[in-house]
Amino acid sequence: MINLIRIRSYLKSKGFHNSCRVARSGRILPMMLALTLIIMASCSNKSKHAKGMAGMKMKATVIAYTVTPSKYIVEQHFPATLAANTIVQIRPDVSGYLEAVHAKDGSWVTRGQILYDIDKSRFQAAYNQATANLQQAKADLAQKQRDYKRYLDLQKHDAIAEQLVDQQGTNVKVAQANVAADEAALNSSATNLNHSEVRASISGKIGIAQVKLGDIINSGQTLVNTIVNDNPMYVDFNVPQNDIEEFTNKSREAGLTYLLRMPDGTMYSQKGKLLMINNMVDANSGTITIRLEFPNANHILQSGMSAAVVIQHATSGNALAIPTNALIQTLNETSVYTIGAGNVVETTPITPGDIVDSLTVVNDGLRAGDKVVVNGIVNVAPGDTVNVKTENE
Repeated sequence: MINLIRIRSYLKSKGFHNSCRVARSGRILPMMLALTLIIMASCSNKSKHAKGMAGMKMKATVIAYTVTPSKYIVEQHFPATLAANTIVQIRPDVSGYLEAVHAKDGSWVTRGQILYDIDKSRFQAAYNQATANLQQAKADLAQKQRDYKRYLDLQKHDAIAEQLVDQQGTNVKVAQANVAADEAALNSSATNLNHSEVRASISGKIGIAQVKLGDIINSGQTLVNTIVNDNPMYVDFNVPQNDIEEFTNKSREAGLTYLLRMPDGTMYSQKGKLLMINNMVDANSGTITIRLEFPNANHILQSGMSAAVVIQHATSGNALAIPTNALIQTLNETSVYTIGAGNVVETTPITPGDIVDSLTVVNDGLRAGDKVVVNGIVNVAPGDTVNVKTENE
């Protein structure tokens, strides 16, 4: 209908008015039909062209990473706490006031070195008293033994009652017991006298004294100071219980390197070694404690310091790794987009392994030479044909 209106307008513009009614059955009608067909054909071609343009889709361009076998150094990081191999609290086992200090705070002391003196006058007097008591007991024993010997000689000649002989024998035994008791008392007083000189039980660095000259020391209670031996230094860190088997297996393999990252981010110059894996899992945290040992001759490492353990191990020479940003995580699996025949995008499930910087080692699912999409993932879907630019070729 619209086409006929256009034709009538065209005819009017050419001077065909009412005369058209007269000649409607003549040459005008064929002309109108011809024009109608031309216009309809033109509209049909435009429609087909528009549909063809709509059906065409531009190919997306992606960047792919070519999987290449190589050897990688894998690092694992764990927060750790440093602990000296030996820490001794100095708590004297005798009481008295602090009489002298022989070791400067913060100095290195050796085992057996005198550190402090506790007033020993009472202990010296007790020792002297115990010595005198022992001498008296020994003299009494000697006298009783002589008397007992005489009684035995008289008994041979029936010159003494047997009861007296037995009684004297008992007196000798009592005297012997008194000697033993006095010997023990002497040893005890000697120990107290000796312990009034407080000595270092280990070699190490002594800390800051907790008491001053003249302070009262209570036996077994007062903390005077602490000695720390920090060479070697122990480094403890925790491993989740799910990783215990893997860590244990790796610890048995050759090539594991144990490093220590200091609190300021620098690496400690010495390498450590595995000392032990604890014998039980912490039920609260679900972890097990691993202990390493690091040389500390320069005493750079301090007990109680926080650091990070860095464990390095090398993969095999044909390990496969891809950029971590290529991984597609779902609830059930990890996959990547790979480029198949004809540059068609495909979904490939993989088993990821250790992380090496910005790369993830792939334990299963890929082969050398595979091309993995690393850029443009969000613009494509499986089955799309794409333009490919290779990142590492």
